[in-house]
Amino acid sequence: MQLSSYINQILPLADITNRAIESAFVPVKFSKTQILIPEGKISKEMFFIEKGLARIYYYNESGKDITYSFFTEGMMLTVAESFFGQLPSRYNIESLEDCEMRKITYTDFEMLLKTYPETEKVKSQGLLEFLLKATDRIVTLQFLSAQERYDLLMKNYPSIILRASLGHIASYLGITQETLSRIRAKK
Repeated sequence: MQLSSYINQILPLADITNRAIESAFVPVKFSKTQILIPEGKISKEMFFIEKGLARIYYYNESGKDITYSFFTEGMMLTVAESFFGQLPSRYNIESLEDCEMRKITYTDFEMLLKTYPETEKVKSQGLLEFLLKATDRIVTLQFLSAQERYDLLMKNYPSIILRASLGHIASYLGITQETLSRIRAKK
């Protein structure tokens, strides 16, 4: 999916605004396992994934890396509270494959909002998407069984099952790799 298609799914915009958005997001490539945003740094960039897979993760109190979320083609990627609030990130963003993305800096994003006021609606919808995704994540972990969480991941993001490591998938689901292997063996 192209950036303009993604934006116009959220809210159809005037051609001039679409062109401004397209030119503000510059192409960038990342190698597999590259850290795009490290924990503790303020996120100065937001990305749109054209090709590839990335994840947001953190380290728990025992130092284990826990995948918070996966992002694939046609998705916006940033640590929302860090980018929009300009606060230090509690998370890392890592490319899990070689990735082709488009990125916008916080400064350019703010300029876009000032120059093209209709983009404020796109920002609001984007923030709502991030909020809904975070809420769904909490509800899923609290109220669904391991099997149900796996089934939901298969239903909503089947390509992630094939592209991400078992360790990353297990940590995302809040289970051990052994439990994940048992669930997969049942299928």
